[in-house]
Amino acid sequence: KAGGGEKVNGGISSMAKQTIIVMSDSHGDRSIVEEIKNYYLGKVDGIFHNGDSELPSDDPVWEGIHVVAGNMDFYDGYPDRLVTDLNGTRIAQAHGHLFQINFSFQKLDLWAQEENADICLYGHLHIPDAWMEGKTLFLNPGSISQPRGLITERLYAKVEIEEDHFRVDYFTRQHQLYPSLSKEFAR
Repeated sequence: KAGGGEKVNGGISSMAKQTIIVMSDSHGDRSIVEEIKNYYLGKVDGIFHNGDSELPSDDPVWEGIHVVAGNMDFYDGYPDRLVTDLNGTRIAQAHGHLFQINFSFQKLDLWAQEENADICLYGHLHIPDAWMEGKTLFLNPGSISQPRGLITERLYAKVEIEEDHFRVDYFTRQHQLYPSLSKEFAR
């Protein structure tokens, strides 16, 4: 298994409202990663992939995308965890398998607290979910290629970050809103 500990990225462009795109678990489907990247690059403040892409870490598709290793990423070069400062918003990102999220979110929550994360992104479960724990928004965008659970749509997430709240929306591969999962959280 490839992996490289933790990496910390510097800040990204500043704006009053910030927007990020989050995808995960594309499992070899390079075309959808490229499609989402091309659709949003230059229009949002950050694009994140939470692992299990099964693509080489030096693939040009990763230019402009914050990406971590998943349990199915066997190429060297991916960090296991990533912390990005988005103009003062700390985003902790991991696939989740190394925190045993199949059984409990306690280890992931403790790591998010250690990193003083405002947002903690994860994948692995292929199930879209978003909730607040303390000051931290936890977000799984679901799988863009192989959904599991009750939601059978292949999804990614968009997070709008404002001073006093987060807004989470999920979108299909055709960039259509999946409204039943939309949520807002006070900060």
